[in-house]
Amino acid sequence: MELLPYYLALALVCFILSIGLRRRTMWMWYLGWVVFYFVAGYLGQFFFNALYVAASPALEGFAFVYLLGGLVLWMPVAIWWATHRHLFGAGAKTAPKSPALPEKPSGS
Repeated sequence: MELLPYYLALALVCFILSIGLRRRTMWMWYLGWVVFYFVAGYLGQFFFNALYVAASPALEGFAFVYLLGGLVLWMPVAIWWATHRHLFGAGAKTAPKSPALPEKPSGS
């Protein structure tokens, strides 16, 4: 019973996020970047901690392999999220059109 408020809060957060993903609103795209930021921080702590505690060159090499593996998993997801903003209701980012200038009369 002591965990009931936490379960209800988790259910409420999941409900709100499911509505945001279903409607694909712009705030959900930005919230996705916040989630990616926290996941990157957690994974970075894991991978860089392996480098920090490496006691031999072999363990340091394995830590770099882990770091490269995390990058291989992370980069495609971040690139996909960055290039699919239009799915969340954002218009294409283009330069604003300049108003047409009136033609000058020729001759005089």
